[in-house]
Amino acid sequence: MYKILIVEDELIAAEYLKMILEKKGWSVVDIVDNGMDALSSIRKYNPHLVLMDIMIKGAKSGCEVAIDIRNISTCSIVFTTAYADDEMISYAMDAKADGYIIKPYNEREIVATISLLNGKQKNGNTTKISKIVGGFYFNHETNLLYKNGEIIKIGPNGLKLIQTLCDHKNSCVSYEKLYEMLWDDEINLKKLQMVIYRIREICQIDFFENINGIGYQIKIDYSNFIKNE
Repeated sequence: MYKILIVEDELIAAEYLKMILEKKGWSVVDIVDNGMDALSSIRKYNPHLVLMDIMIKGAKSGCEVAIDIRNISTCSIVFTTAYADDEMISYAMDAKADGYIIKPYNEREIVATISLLNGKQKNGNTTKISKIVGGFYFNHETNLLYKNGEIIKIGPNGLKLIQTLCDHKNSCVSYEKLYEMLWDDEINLKKLQMVIYRIREICQIDFFENINGIGYQIKIDYSNFIKNE
């Protein structure tokens, strides 16, 4: 069943949305009014879609929370707003939203927008995210490492190394191939080991498995992976 999370600080509006969605046969897994609860619900329910009001309770706006969601989930995000100006469109683009719905709500527009997104997700149009042990996530669209929605500051060589290992997460990548991905000069394994050492120091965890004499493999966390099915 298609699962939807509603993030809306006006209870009457949220209940109206819920009525429309459930009448269509979709499942509203939760209704929350702030970003912290939204992230918690996403981890708990793994929704396919988040209907996100721009103006919500809490320290972060709906746009800021949407960016955090992008780092941990492949779900679609649709903004709900009373404004349809250039600033709103810019917000939606920055947060890589899948669309927006203008208030007051029009039932036909809501159903059409969500039906379109449902069809896209069935065709596999999602962002690839690799979940690493220790609560870290690598987003293959932004090519950045995250934990708890925050960017982990790692240098370009470190990010390229993590990306390569995540791209081959079910196999060991040889020292030679990793070195070639990072540098063009003669192979020097000490330089490669130094990059890995810096990542370990920053993250305070070792998510690299050294296959002696062969190369490295990244430790993927397959438990509770946020994936839409």
